[in-house]
Amino acid sequence: MARILVTGASGLVGSRLVVRLRAAHEVHGTFHGHSPEFLRHPADRIHRLDIRDPAALESLLARVAPDTVVHCAAMTDVDGCEAEPARARAANVAPVEALADWASPRGARLVQMSTDYVFDGEHPPYEVDAVPNPLCVYSKTKADAEAVAARAVGSLIVRSTVIYGADFGHLKQNFVMWLLSELRAGRSVNVVEDQWGTPTISENIAEFIEIALRKELQGVVHAAIGECMPRLEFARRIAAHFALDTGLIHSASTEDLRQKARRPKRPCLSMRRSERALGVPSWTLDQSLSLLERQLSLKDRSALVPWW
Repeated sequence: MARILVTGASGLVGSRLVVRLRAAHEVHGTFHGHSPEFLRHPADRIHRLDIRDPAALESLLARVAPDTVVHCAAMTDVDGCEAEPARARAANVAPVEALADWASPRGARLVQMSTDYVFDGEHPPYEVDAVPNPLCVYSKTKADAEAVAARAVGSLIVRSTVIYGADFGHLKQNFVMWLLSELRAGRSVNVVEDQWGTPTISENIAEFIEIALRKELQGVVHAAIGECMPRLEFARRIAAHFALDTGLIHSASTEDLRQKARRPKRPCLSMRRSERALGVPSWTLDQSLSLLERQLSLKDRSALVPWW
């Protein structure tokens, strides 16, 4: 049994990891503003932490003394990062430096969550050894965090993209939950047509990280579905799966949205090498949406329950 610390345990990936790993390991999780009561996790293994506070982080690491740290906490508001670059670096780079410095001399493993946005989207699909070329502040902080994490002995970087999942008490509303809410209310939505990605349900990412930990993988692995598509197609497939009106979904271009930060157009992640390393096939979008449908059909979603 390993002792594992998951930062960002109230988020989509962190929460699923806590539930996925705790049957076989001593799992500790951190949260900042939103206590993850929906995890039903022992109170002495859930810790409030501002990841930007180096003294608080060092104190928690000393108390928990984890064998592995899975770092999911981050500032993910792309336009917010563009507006506040110093705050973005404090949230996305400095904590990784502290975790890497702590982990290496102690023989602990660092697993760093990252994103397809480290790429410029000009030459997809991107394999695990592709060279990052970030286009905006958020992308730059995540690429820099990858470089820092890579210096830690035995580290693993896990890239994913367009992460979504059922609401079990999360503060942030992900794209899929927002879309379902709008369409069920009969409201029209504009969805970008020229930004592509490999949208991935959070349970899929948790499964792949669990396998990567068990196999003691190092370097870089991708955790995404095996399909890359425009956000508009993703939205229409969601609507079709849930028998909602696809006519409410209207096409928009990146220029129409006037987003503050520059986004890569096609940062599609290749799963070829990652599937081989993990020893399992990628999930499909249909498989992922079927899981989401089962979860959303639960009468009581006050607690995140095992899904496997």
